Amino acid sequence: MILIFIFGYQILRLFWFSLVKWEGFRYTDQFNNFKFFVTIFSKGYVGAPLARSVLIIALVIPSVIFVTVFTAHNIYRKIAGYRFYRWLLFLTSIIPVVVASIVWTHLLNLYGPLNTLLRALGLEFLVVDWFGNSKAAIFALCWIIIWRELGFSTIIFLAELGKAPPSVYEAAMIDGATELQLMRFVTFPHLRQIVKLYTVTMTIFVLNNLFGVVLVSTNGGPGYATTVLEYYIYFLTFRMAKIGLGMSVAVILFVITMILVVVYIRLFSKGKGEGVF
Repeated sequence: MILIFIFGYQILRLFWFSLVKWEGFRYTDQFNNFKFFVTIFSKGYVGAPLARSVLIIALVIPSVIFVTVFTAHNIYRKIAGYRFYRWLLFLTSIIPVVVASIVWTHLLNLYGPLNTLLRALGLEFLVVDWFGNSKAAIFALCWIIIWRELGFSTIIFLAELGKAPPSVYEAAMIDGATELQLMRFVTFPHLRQIVKLYTVTMTIFVLNNLFGVVLVSTNGGPGYATTVLEYYIYFLTFRMAKIGLGMSVAVILFVITMILVVVYIRLFSKGKGEGVF
């Protein structure tokens, strides 16, 4: 009940703030006739930030799943040095997102270690100002997220893969299956349910946890190239002092998140008893 009161009250206040008139940083009790929502949708304020968030989700989640299935399979199969790889992957998940963002911003800087090395090797055509180029910046953000999430995803995929009967792999190997075929026809089908659930939970996570990465790495730039939906709330509220508009965008983000939560619950209820955790 305490949690319901704490979070429920804040959610109600969020909706209230989006529906009343504001005088600077002070809200009034006057209904605004959905003015802020009309402004957002009529002028297309929310379209571009939402599209960038969706693009990041579309790039990050398939990449994480593909790499995780590969790494989880090889660690489960106990390739040479698998303990070291498992430890190395886990290490990325315990590094705070702000620290990871600072480190990668330095590494991928125009005059950072990576580009300096490329210049030293005479590969200047490969030099990219990852965070200063409007077309490249969003891919740099995706890389930071992928790098940091691989550890956690590998852990949960391995937990599910540990339930796979070894006899299935043994039978496939007797029939002459290669490691690639084992991964495709044995490992991935066994992980299919967890992949579905992970896709939804990761979508929710990425949609609501881009602010730290964007603020530290690009501050929404260059221009507005990396101004995603979550950062846009901060930008409108605190930098543009348009609190009503910021609250309205926050409501939109909340509604999208709740839709995804409902999808997650439905998937979880269908998968109950099928070996997913």
